[in-house]
Amino acid sequence: MSTIQGLMKATFYIVCPPPVTTTTTTTVGYLFADYFTATSYVDKINPSTMSLVKTFTAPSGHNDVYALTTLSGYVFAGYSNAPGYVDKINPSTMTLVKTFTPPSGHNDVYALTTLSGYLFAGYETNPGIVDKISPSTMTLVKTFTAPSGHSFVYSLTSLSGYLFAGYDTSPGYVDKISPSTMSLVKTFTSPSGHNYVYALTSLSGYIYAGYYTYPGYVDKINPTTMTLVKTFTAVSEHDFVTALTFLSGYVFAGYYTSPGYVDKINPSTMTLVKTFTAPGGHNDVRTLTTLSGYVFAGYFTTPGHIDKISPSTMSLVKTFTAPSGHNEVRALATLAI
Repeated sequence: MSTIQGLMKATFYIVCPPPVTTTTTTTVGYLFADYFTATSYVDKINPSTMSLVKTFTAPSGHNDVYALTTLSGYVFAGYSNAPGYVDKINPSTMTLVKTFTPPSGHNDVYALTTLSGYLFAGYETNPGIVDKISPSTMTLVKTFTAPSGHSFVYSLTSLSGYLFAGYDTSPGYVDKISPSTMSLVKTFTSPSGHNYVYALTSLSGYIYAGYYTYPGYVDKINPTTMTLVKTFTAVSEHDFVTALTFLSGYVFAGYYTSPGYVDKINPSTMTLVKTFTAPGGHNDVRTLTTLSGYVFAGYFTTPGHIDKISPSTMSLVKTFTAPSGHNEVRALATLAI
């Protein structure tokens, strides 16, 4: 017998490692809408189905929700009453966590925004006032009082560590504010006829201001020099800019018109790309926001409507119609939960 034949045959096994198990965390985003009603409501909306999830009903005396924002997993609602309250809302249970009561004379919260972990509230006062609020304790940190003539804070936004406030004035002013000292850095004074800054947003290092004018204007502003870069002039009948937002490198402007229009604007050339015309009865675009690649428009109508818009085709995807008594959508906000 040969040596090879005499050798015992060996058996080899290939051991395969177990399959890799991956855990996928799905972030669910929700849309929040408030209404300009005596009994104040904030609705939590599923943006996929455009259906109601749950409603927050404000405490007695917290009337006419005028502003919404989100921060650190909470929703914040500001009210157009005296004093101007800001409620911190748990978005899971849609219940009140805590209320901020401002100092005397800080009435009618018309704008809210966030920056560097703080909440900022702008008031419809003369002169204009902006409060910096601790969102954990819901207490006042510091107040900015605008220069003489800068009355009624109607819009707020932030960019590059600064706060920007727009006023309901003629001419329109936009103040650049240091959030640490709550002091004025520099003011943008709009061109003649660009009055009443109802909307502000920021994109790619610039500030955009929308005016409640006929025709509607949107100014692109250099935030360093606070000077005008270029103006978008809306087409005929697109009057009174009341809302601005941005998505995928474009600016979107909403108008207080019947029917409601939303314009998609090229921010480089400040020219019109395409227009969304709302369905019948969806008049007066009062607020815009974006979520998961879509634009959402809220209307100041009875009942309140919210349209989900495809930004590429500028066409309607789906509509949310608010429950009875939830009228006149004033503000929208989004939050991933």
